[in-house]
Amino acid sequence: MKKRLGFTAIAVAAALALAGCSGNSSNPAATGDKNQTGTIRVLVANFPANNVGQSVFGKIVDIFHKSYPKIKVESDFVPYDSLNQKISTSLASGQNYDVISAGIGWVQPLADLGAIQSLTKLGVTEDTLKKTVYPSFVDPMLYDNDVYAVPVVANPRVLAYSKSAFEKAGLDPNKAPQTLDELRSDAKKLTIRDASGAITQTGFDFWAPPSNYRQQFVAFMGALGAQEFTKGKPTFAGSEGQDALTLIHDMVSVDKSSTYGYQNSAKTALVTTGEAAMGFAGPYVDCGTGEGGIGDKCKDLVYFNLKDKKEVEYVGGRIAAIGEGSKYTDADLAMLKAFQDPTIQEEISKIDVGVPVNKDAGDSAFVMSNPASSFAFANLDKGVFEYGGPTFLDFRAKFGPSLDQVILGKADAKPTLEALKKVAEG
Repeated sequence: MKKRLGFTAIAVAAALALAGCSGNSSNPAATGDKNQTGTIRVLVANFPANNVGQSVFGKIVDIFHKSYPKIKVESDFVPYDSLNQKISTSLASGQNYDVISAGIGWVQPLADLGAIQSLTKLGVTEDTLKKTVYPSFVDPMLYDNDVYAVPVVANPRVLAYSKSAFEKAGLDPNKAPQTLDELRSDAKKLTIRDASGAITQTGFDFWAPPSNYRQQFVAFMGALGAQEFTKGKPTFAGSEGQDALTLIHDMVSVDKSSTYGYQNSAKTALVTTGEAAMGFAGPYVDCGTGEGGIGDKCKDLVYFNLKDKKEVEYVGGRIAAIGEGSKYTDADLAMLKAFQDPTIQEEISKIDVGVPVNKDAGDSAFVMSNPASSFAFANLDKGVFEYGGPTFLDFRAKFGPSLDQVILGKADAKPTLEALKKVAEG
């Protein structure tokens, strides 16, 4: 951790050197100087470098060029595994990116690193964001009480169950579980095993490979009324977090209504394929009868939220931010606006398997095209997120494996979460 902080100090110094020659602006509208020239560099995480990704980015650039037709745009697509190194190297070399698009959890770490700059100083405020997105999306965009990024696309994980499976298990197909206790009870009744005891129908699918139960933990804890982080401080180690993690352990290792780390070969949500009676799923389902479609199975699925102490929907997502030290902040703002264009939000949603984040997108053909998207979008205002603080990326790498130790019965929830809290505090 200390080694990382030492390198960060060097990177920040480089970023500050860049900032000294930046051309600052306070124009949030970024209407554009059609005669301005130059080149802006845009770093986009987890964007396919194939024809699909290039086509979508080309559309973003086309929108940008309506305001700044003479400014060239250079793109750099990188997987998340390489993003931190890519940014750190660019800062150390004094050649930071002008615009960066990444995941929600990257905002505070990148701001603390000195890789992105305050948008509040450029005229983008919390009130600005609230005009277009739900309030729950605002806090993840903040660092030291300033806005540092804008949301582009939401990536919810919804809960769903099979009506026919409920009926076969003697459960009311019109009554979704409302609490975590009800969820556990229903999952046990929905689990089907053959004569040898092997599961032939999973009761509840967490849709998580090994060491990746973080988001599901956040969703369960959120239903109990707590958040992973609050204003950058870890708040997951309390009784709500302990109860949520213990429940996942009970379902996986005691009830065995869910198989630890299991995914099918296509890595699709088991509830959408009929392999599970209930579980987490993505915000898109193909109801067609062609390859990849589930046909009439769509009519069998019911989407729901848990409502223990608070009704929640887990939400991840993509953001866009302006690099520290950029000389083209007006143009950068125009690029952020291009990323947020309603048509672009839909295009990126297809790539990210998400839904548009704009509040006005609810009646769009894209959102209404399938029941999963419609449900996911309608519940964005209930979002709980996985993010928090400058050390979040380092903490997250340790978080998943540590949760696994509890899930598999190798450690207890309370001391594990308390130890993770110390890691998160730095």
